[in-house]
Amino acid sequence: MGISKMRQRLGYGAADMASNLIWPMITAYLTVYYTDALLLDTAAVGVITLASKFIDAITDVLMGIIVDKTEFKSGKCRPYFIIGAVPLALFAILTFCLPSMVSNNNVLCIVMAFVTFNLVSTCYTVVNTPLSAILPSLSADPKERNILVTFRMVMAAIGSFCVTFFATPLINQFGGKQGLYSYAWTIGIFSVVAVALLFFSFANTREVVKPIKEEKVKFKDGLKAVNAQYVLFVITMFVYLIGFAVKQAGVVYYYRWYVVSAGGLTGDDIIPIQAIVTSVAMVLGQLTIPFFCRLMGKKKSSIMMNIIAFGGNVIFLFCGPNLPLLMVGTVLVWFPLGYLMGMRFALLADVVEYCELKSGIRAAGILSSLDSFLAKLAFGLNVTIMLALMDFGGYDANAAAQTDSAKLFIQIGFVAVPMICIILTVVLFAFFKFDKELPLMKKEFQEKAPSNK
Repeated sequence: MGISKMRQRLGYGAADMASNLIWPMITAYLTVYYTDALLLDTAAVGVITLASKFIDAITDVLMGIIVDKTEFKSGKCRPYFIIGAVPLALFAILTFCLPSMVSNNNVLCIVMAFVTFNLVSTCYTVVNTPLSAILPSLSADPKERNILVTFRMVMAAIGSFCVTFFATPLINQFGGKQGLYSYAWTIGIFSVVAVALLFFSFANTREVVKPIKEEKVKFKDGLKAVNAQYVLFVITMFVYLIGFAVKQAGVVYYYRWYVVSAGGLTGDDIIPIQAIVTSVAMVLGQLTIPFFCRLMGKKKSSIMMNIIAFGGNVIFLFCGPNLPLLMVGTVLVWFPLGYLMGMRFALLADVVEYCELKSGIRAAGILSSLDSFLAKLAFGLNVTIMLALMDFGGYDANAAAQTDSAKLFIQIGFVAVPMICIILTVVLFAFFKFDKELPLMKKEFQEKAPSNK
């Protein structure tokens, strides 16, 4: 039975909205929970997040293989939305709960932090690798794919907004930023909603586009689908995500300790305000995806957005504690980042299809798993990079105020690292060619196989 396009768009977006009710809590608040509530050493936190990426390397690839071998009646990808829903919610809560139970034992606390972080990360993989892999199966129409990505990113931004805007007030309501269980209660609320959204997504999506060859893909055969353009794509996206992730990891530290106060507001007061500005800017950026794709194409529009984001970061270098300029910089950074986050998934669908037409093998699960792993690696390295810079600058979580050196290195992480990554991303984009070759390859394939039209 078919479903309407609007239901499918909402269903596809709901899955990422669910993920973004949970994962931003992990990326933005888990480090703060470790350092400010559990009082763990920054070096230990860096080791926890970075070492976990080696486990991600295994779980992501395994999940990609599992997806490509899946033969459920309901599809290859959709079933994992409900299979992973409850475990993701449960382990998200335990990540902010179990370490608190043994906080009086530093070694055991670190062990529990490592275990729970890896469990929630694995559950995130179970849901999000299929979510990325499913797009080429939802529609063969490039325009409809752009619209699907737009819905996904807008609804994801709404989820992120809910976390960024409501998390701090909820944390304060449940005991404050140094409360051992305030974070667990907060993510518990988000997790319940996330489960409902994942079930909604399962019910309102359908995998209708079949692969060229109807067969289970072995891992070694899936690797044959990899080519130079795919490798270039994942490297480019990894560099871009590092810059984005480091900036996201530094938001709380930047406003709390570097800005401190602006416009008569404290740094903690500004965080919800910038969350609103960030979310609105990201949504507006994502809504422009179909327009700029038609006007300039995916490659040129992505380069343009990177240049705009670079300009926004320049403002943060010179604005100081000027609230209006801080918000202008936020818009100029997060509007293009919203666009680029959506464009990443549109380009992933294109490069997966490009690899299939080149090799005759659809290995969407395996190819998406590598992209998923690199995304999580970026969001692991972001904490390591940010904390390493802060540690080098002399950051002290127990201090009433940070030294000028600590503030400088917070700004380096929040501003300079993203700017460097943007420059590298623009250079790498220049070597993309699958965007030009794919339409010709699809036309040639359709001419050879009229039944596939």
